[in-house]
Amino acid sequence: MLRHPNRASARARLTALALAAAASFLPAPMVFAWPFGGGDVTIEHFTAKAKDGSVIVIERAEFANTNLSKDEIVKMLNPDTPEADERVLAQKFAADKVTIPSIDIAGKDGAKIHIHDVAANHIDAGKVGDLGFAAMEASGTDNGGAYSLKSGALRLEGLDLADALKAVGAPQEAAQKGRLGHLTWQSLDIVAPDAESGPGKTIHIALASAEVRSSYDGDTLKHGDTKLTGLIVEPSPDSEFGKNLAQLGYSKLEMAMIVGADYQPAAKTFTLDELTIEGAQMGSIRLKANFGDIDPALFSSPDNSARMAALLGCSISSLEIKVVNSGLFEKALAFTAKQQGASADALKQQWSAMTGQMAPMLLGGDPSALKVAAEAQKFIEAPKNLTISIKAKSGGLKAADFEAIDDPAAFVSKLDIAAAANQ
Repeated sequence: MLRHPNRASARARLTALALAAAASFLPAPMVFAWPFGGGDVTIEHFTAKAKDGSVIVIERAEFANTNLSKDEIVKMLNPDTPEADERVLAQKFAADKVTIPSIDIAGKDGAKIHIHDVAANHIDAGKVGDLGFAAMEASGTDNGGAYSLKSGALRLEGLDLADALKAVGAPQEAAQKGRLGHLTWQSLDIVAPDAESGPGKTIHIALASAEVRSSYDGDTLKHGDTKLTGLIVEPSPDSEFGKNLAQLGYSKLEMAMIVGADYQPAAKTFTLDELTIEGAQMGSIRLKANFGDIDPALFSSPDNSARMAALLGCSISSLEIKVVNSGLFEKALAFTAKQQGASADALKQQWSAMTGQMAPMLLGGDPSALKVAAEAQKFIEAPKNLTISIKAKSGGLKAADFEAIDDPAAFVSKLDIAAAANQ
């Protein structure tokens, strides 16, 4: 029930919502089978066992003003119900409100999952006004070690799975049909085995909060923005990853990320308004870009070949990269100097000289090369921030233009390149 990645099934669908959000425990397609949609129905002491031995227990669930009978709801939750029957019920299901104080899942391998205070409102044939849970805990073993997960509140708004429930093909087809207006997620904390680093090694991943917003034009995602705060990646100190971080002066990575993008289907333009990744005691990198000739198939087609063809037809008209240093440059400089047995000042002078020589070569002798090199050298001498902007001189660069990148002079002649340091 809980480990079947290829079915948009209603089996344990109440649990699937929470675990699909947690990504590490359930495949996303299972979320498409959330069992919603008259009178009031209350189910008590519900227990169901899946073929893999997992057991789900719901002590009490209340369905306000639902169009399904108690027997139909129980059938929809039962893991032995044929998928076709589950789909029919899920597509029909409507309810004003669903309230479930707790859901418990026990896996045959000892895994345990407990979800607190599940609630959903305004459910109608695959469309849900809002749903979520207050908290979740999970534990078990994987790759020979113990794992644990703790999550705070998860809330989804404007969820539309009506078309996803109708998709009977591959799981990605159902995923392409799903719509979500707003997601908020608080306080995720995971400790899991790091088998690649050796027995007994673990990795700790935490997230203070996540927020996602999106809007659609028909089947095409028109706008989306994502904000992650307090993202922590902490390996075991004696793992290879942990040792590499320690050499740079870090015990863990502490990051934040913001992404914002807009797509105009009629104009076939895509704007990356912002992609910023920031690291504590490191700095940040921000990207902005403008693309053209973007066929809607790139975002809406379930066919991989169609998406690839759309990708190859894209063009890029501008790109801006801004690097802000808040400590990483100095740590990398000190680490490299130690490796080479040189002083930090001597290495900095070496990097500056190399930049002055390499930039004109890489830019094919373009007149802008000397200006770019000078600004980069200014950043190396006093590493505060550096912005590099690239614009196509006419229209945008297509895939065929990048195929000729082995001729730097010809390629760079199509671009306007500028740089500014410490501004």
